Amino acid sequence: MRDPTNDPLNDPLEDGDWPVDPGRPWLLRLLALLGAFSFVMIGLSSLLPLLQPTPADPQRQPQPLPGQPQGRA
Repeated sequence: MRDPTNDPLNDPLEDGDWPVDPGRPWLLRLLALLGAFSFVMIGLSSLLPLLQPTPADPQRQPQPLPGQPQGRA
């Protein structure tokens, strides 16, 4: 907890003075950085299947559904 008597945001401002932001605790900054990194990694992992080339191995090709003609048209 902060001491309300020494809080720089509650001090009366002199002419031309700007309020001083005490900043955020380092643990909160680290948590925000971890959240941003996780958000980026989830986005990249969802795009990863779109960036991979299609396999050339015929065994890895999807099998046609029943009732569809065999081979390519």
